[in-house]
Amino acid sequence: MRLLNYTLCFVVGAYLSAALALYWMQDRILLPSAPDTADLRTVTDPGDDIDVWKVQSVYAGYVVTPTEHEPRGTFIVYHGNGESAEAKLPLAHIFVRAGYRVILVEYPGHGKRRGERTMKAAAVASRDALSAAQAQWRGPVYLVGESLGAGMASRVVKGNESAIAGVVLITPWDSLADVAAEKYPIFPVRWLLHDSFDSVAAVSRYDGPLVIVGARQDEMIPVTHARRFAIEHDHARLMLLANADHDGWFGAMTPQDWGRILEWLNAA
Repeated sequence: MRLLNYTLCFVVGAYLSAALALYWMQDRILLPSAPDTADLRTVTDPGDDIDVWKVQSVYAGYVVTPTEHEPRGTFIVYHGNGESAEAKLPLAHIFVRAGYRVILVEYPGHGKRRGERTMKAAAVASRDALSAAQAQWRGPVYLVGESLGAGMASRVVKGNESAIAGVVLITPWDSLADVAAEKYPIFPVRWLLHDSFDSVAAVSRYDGPLVIVGARQDEMIPVTHARRFAIEHDHARLMLLANADHDGWFGAMTPQDWGRILEWLNAA
């Protein structure tokens, strides 16, 4: 009997310790460090102008601008976890070629941006990016977010609905709490999360163009979350990539796919 009691105490203690670790370390779990990458200004790209972008005199990412004509507007790009703004240059080219200026947002503690690497800091920086872009340039503003960045973009939409011309969410969660509950079913993650990051609720009042791109082979954020998101929003357009996983979606996109997205955004 004593052995059983000791065993139960050990199991309960281990469970509580693991739950506490999830609570205290969730920012590290959700925001792993990214590998070092070269400054984008060293990239030879004769078709585009690449420069550091600052918000309140602090490095906040890059701005990529077409050199042959005046930009038609601005796309703000929010990257996923485990990477930095530099990784999104190929995505920026898509929108630059369509005639737009592109801001590649960097979160605090990521890439070359100093600061605390937390979800809260990333969310604040994401909202600041929209405010800074509006103050600096005129024209329509579109938001594009991938994975974690889709959650950040959704959070930016809330309260700024009238300021945003269109939104693209790629391999998104419907809510972080729902994904976490699937990953850690034995823990009460809805209580443990600092923020549920409910993206469906965040964009619920947005009636502009909303495009959701899901990857059918996605094992990190299963495509059911993208489907559910699209169902929950009346105006959402859903694009499903049959042979793409979470990290391989960009390579699965065709020029026709991008053309369709730009048309859905009324940005073609």
